[in-house]
Amino acid sequence: MKKVILMLLCCLSLTLLRAQEGVRFESLTFKEALQKAKEENRWIFLDAYTSWCGPCKVMAEQVFTLAKAGVFFNSRFVNVKYDMEKGEGPELAKKLGIGAYPTFVLIRPDGVVHDKLVGGMDVDGIIQRVEHSMKQTETVGTLAVRYEQGERDKDFLLKYLRALSDASEVRRLREVAGILAGQLTDIEKIDSTCWILFDNNDLAPFHSENYWFLLAHRKQFSQQVGQEKVDRRLGMLYTGVLSSIVWGRDTKTTFADVQEIGKVIRTLKTDDKKRLLAYVSLANAYKEKNTSELLKISKKAFPVFSDADVMMMVMPVSVYFRTQEDKAALREFIQVGRTVVPNLKIQENVNYVTYYFDELEKQM
Repeated sequence: MKKVILMLLCCLSLTLLRAQEGVRFESLTFKEALQKAKEENRWIFLDAYTSWCGPCKVMAEQVFTLAKAGVFFNSRFVNVKYDMEKGEGPELAKKLGIGAYPTFVLIRPDGVVHDKLVGGMDVDGIIQRVEHSMKQTETVGTLAVRYEQGERDKDFLLKYLRALSDASEVRRLREVAGILAGQLTDIEKIDSTCWILFDNNDLAPFHSENYWFLLAHRKQFSQQVGQEKVDRRLGMLYTGVLSSIVWGRDTKTTFADVQEIGKVIRTLKTDDKKRLLAYVSLANAYKEKNTSELLKISKKAFPVFSDADVMMMVMPVSVYFRTQEDKAALREFIQVGRTVVPNLKIQENVNYVTYYFDELEKQM
């Protein structure tokens, strides 16, 4: 009798332990995962991550370790995770069309990709999104099947385009956008239903055909989707272009281009105008390799920058001064940066910027 009770207690303890554990990711190749899912008639939950992705680490350490996540995923899925830059990861990234991290791929028991969910979230968020997706009949995966079968009408392509954008599947996104654009008249392009063709950095980058079309028809687009949306879109685009110049990543955009960007920004009706013009000034100074001007502008620009702007610009500007071997300018820039720290609203940013400037001073 004692043995029976002991066995029952052991089973109960094991059950409780299992109930408290997080998501069990199995060490399977993708081929093995597909086979197991088919044999057990279960879906696959695939976590596509990289070692450098911050949100990926948060999901791994703070979300998938929770008992609530384990209860939901372990009973429903064959759970696997792959580093997209190691082993079979690069091949899987190409095969599955992974364009951002983390991406969570839902695959049906028959091996057909059902959907792709992009971005970090809390445990309730990931559970809700997965549950919602599994109930849908039109997802990026199911629409892909229809596309590959030859469906090409405008309404379908627009629907597929939105799903591809949400899934960050850039290569197919551009392909579908090209086919759709070929079917549209200029009047149809300006319609609000087609705004996605222009409100997307992958489809309307700076100097692209869609970018010039947007600029040429700003008034008509504003009437369709609202001037706020149009101006916000241009502001976000220019922020990316100008910050890339200061980072040294963009060598194609000319000084004349920066001047033209500045002209457009001055016509925008947005609260961000002052901040955007500060970006223009920084980019101009960087293009001219004018150290004293860059320092002067930094003093004016950083106080009007948001947390995100400061975090984006502190490193490239300081690196510029270091590469110019101008210790006096770098020391003065550090002093400017320290005056901005009290204005930062997020404590993590305060900690990072303070640490960054401390380290810079140690290296001088």
